[in-house]
Amino acid sequence: MTARVFAPVAGIVNRTFRSPGSATWIRHREDGTFASDPLVIRFHRASELIDADGFVQQSGKPQVVCARADALRLEPTRASSKAESIFRNDGRDELVIGGRSFDIESCSDDGYGLLTLVLIG
Repeated sequence: MTARVFAPVAGIVNRTFRSPGSATWIRHREDGTFASDPLVIRFHRASELIDADGFVQQSGKPQVVCARADALRLEPTRASSKAESIFRNDGRDELVIGGRSFDIESCSDDGYGLLTLVLIG
């Protein structure tokens, strides 16, 4: 019951608090083809990763938050893999935000349906 009540929360939060605009997700597939589609995101130009003791571990890298369901709607073949591998690094996937291209460094799942991507570029 509780899971059904909170299931749409990730989509609602992403639509409510996202920055205006979207990104273009360019995906290079294993068979040599590629696809590009718009993806609804929240973009943070600079971020800080702070550990439990209050020390800054990482600073200045841009981050994107998107709904896992939105990403899997565009690329359903990646649904069977772990959430961390929905977005691929090493130049295989990239996001174009405001005309600027970003490679994906890492992807993490918050457990509530949102993915956080750390970007390079």
